[in-house]
Amino acid sequence: MTTISSLNAGILPTASLTGAASVTPTSGNLSAEAIAESTVVTIPSPQVESPVVYTPEGTLAGVEPTVSWAQNNTDAVSRVMAGDYAAGTMSGQFYDLGSAVLDRFNTTDSNFSQSVTVGPVGGPDALKLSGLTPQGDIKLTVQTKSGATVGIELYSGDGTLSVNVKSSGPLSDADRSAVAKLADSFQQAIDGLTSSPPALNLNGLTQYDTSVLSSVQMQFNVTNDGFNDVSANIALNSSTRSIQLADSTGKINVSVDTSDSAIWGSSAQQNQAIASYLTQFDKADAQGHGSSALMSMFKDAFTQMNSNYGTSSQQLPGTTYSPWLAQSDHAMLTGLADFNASITDNPVSSNPYVPDQTDNFSYQVSQNTKTEGDLMNGKISQTQQAHLKASYHEPLAGNTLALTTSAASQNYQYVQVNADSSSTVNIATERNNIIQATLNRSSSQSTEVSQYEHAVLVSDVTTPTSTSESTDLLALLKPFLTNGQAEQDSAGWQQTLSAIHSAVLL
Repeated sequence: MTTISSLNAGILPTASLTGAASVTPTSGNLSAEAIAESTVVTIPSPQVESPVVYTPEGTLAGVEPTVSWAQNNTDAVSRVMAGDYAAGTMSGQFYDLGSAVLDRFNTTDSNFSQSVTVGPVGGPDALKLSGLTPQGDIKLTVQTKSGATVGIELYSGDGTLSVNVKSSGPLSDADRSAVAKLADSFQQAIDGLTSSPPALNLNGLTQYDTSVLSSVQMQFNVTNDGFNDVSANIALNSSTRSIQLADSTGKINVSVDTSDSAIWGSSAQQNQAIASYLTQFDKADAQGHGSSALMSMFKDAFTQMNSNYGTSSQQLPGTTYSPWLAQSDHAMLTGLADFNASITDNPVSSNPYVPDQTDNFSYQVSQNTKTEGDLMNGKISQTQQAHLKASYHEPLAGNTLALTTSAASQNYQYVQVNADSSSTVNIATERNNIIQATLNRSSSQSTEVSQYEHAVLVSDVTTPTSTSESTDLLALLKPFLTNGQAEQDSAGWQQTLSAIHSAVLL
């Protein structure tokens, strides 16, 4: 802005303005009249204002945020939220929050909601990064045997941390107590999945009070959090247990059919079977060069879904009146409930020179049992199967793997593995006597090794292998079946059953 000021003191004249009096000095001394008639143009320097600075999150730097609560925040859950909402990680946002919400059921079954929102003063909507910041959504749904459904949701995202609790109807004291007992288990599951790297801690949830609750389901989803992105669905009820999980490295699925408790073995048999499978998983991971982190979660999922479902509450067909016969039949089975489990790594293009030549790992394992018969006669067939399909790059002997877009780097072997194995036990009893007990095992594998030197295929060799064997388990038991009850109570009998159980595991 230009301003015009009259001169009222003896100073040097300035440039004249149009329409204003102009004075040209004739000497170094100005007359009073000249001073009176003179004007001066003052052009001020532009004022430099402080720059407006935004943080990477789109908020104004140096401005105190506003914190607003949806409800009065003096209750126990709100106090936990007050300590969590400013945390910079998902684990911090949900710290102790799941347990605090379920602890409410110790004293009340009323619905509840609360949210706290943090927003910067003057933060323009145009700069909000909605959908780009980490978001977490956790849901727990509990069904009681009395017919009520309790739903809990925890949410964090876009500057808001919220809790919502809703019950479809009134809860009895037993209902409230059973829900409240899930507090620590729910929090342990949250802490595991929000940790970095994520982990599974579901043992507590699998031990929910089955006399009061009919099902427990937990859904977990974290997005826009880089390598910590995880989605999981855990479902538990009287007939099935399952978990589906996906993260930045791949997917795992474990489903266990707990509807037929007759095939469950003793705790020792179950533990032995789980340990055997975990060893098998490690071998498959090493053979196929899978993701060790994802395999670790797969092993945890398999163990936790197959633990703490109890021991057999029913008799196998044809063994009702013969405890020793039930012992032998259980020894010839794994002791686990039937299951389907799989792990699949996300494909990786590790060779930019041949991007379609990807590294892959996929592994499936299952058990299926069929039983038929009555109190006196019965048939049992149990089949275990495993399938591995994998491909990977490995360096030539004495070299390191450093694949680039240069042909000079293309010195490696590309290995493709396709392997199957199976184990089947067939048992038949007639009038409380074993008339058949066989174990059939088989495996096959095809390994193709393609060798490249300076991007030229110099060899391609496929090696197939296969094995099969059949074992008469009845022959191993016969020495103990002719001398009465004393033999079935002997140490030799128990040792034989243990050896048979080890043999039938895949």
